[in-house]
This record gives sequence, C-alpha cells and structure tokens, in this order.
Amino acid sequence: MIIILMSIMAVVLVAMGILLWTKQTIFFSLIVENSQNKTFLQAFGIIFTVLGVLCLFVGFLNQLEWAITFLCIMLVISGIFSFLLAKKMQ
Repeated sequence: MIIILMSIMAVVLVAMGILLWTKQTIFFSLIVENSQNKTFLQAFGIIFTVLGVLCLFVGFLNQLEWAITFLCIMLVISGIFSFLLAKKMQ
C-alpha cells in the first residue's frame, strides 16, 4: 500500500515541479513577473522534482518510518512554498 500511495505522490510532485519549472505563466497571473519571481518558481520547481524522485525511492523501501519522515519533510517544504507564494501575492 505504501508503494502505491508514494508512487501517486511522486507523480503529483514531479508534475508540480515541471509546472513550476517550465510553465511559469500560470503563476505569473497571481504574482508580478520579474527575475526574482522567476528564480523563486524555478528553485521550487527543482525542489519538488527532486522530492518526487526521492518519493519513489522511499516508496520502494516500503518502510512506514521512512514514509512518514518523508511526508513530514514534504509538508514542511510545501508549507514554506505556500507561505512565500502568498506573501508575494500581496
């Protein structure tokens, strides 16, 4: 069960990373388009893509402790991204 759930999460993380990294025009409707915001979106795109790849490895380990640790780390990074994006939207 852990393998299936982590695989689904890996697909979502990689898709989000690719959207942030390449299709930034979607997010520029929410924030101002400048070089600082482009690097912000590219950096988090790379981070989410790396998290997606790590998610596959953690899923194949099939250990509950590693999966919960990874989920906590992913939620903290996603929260930081959400907070910073909301701050840029003001």
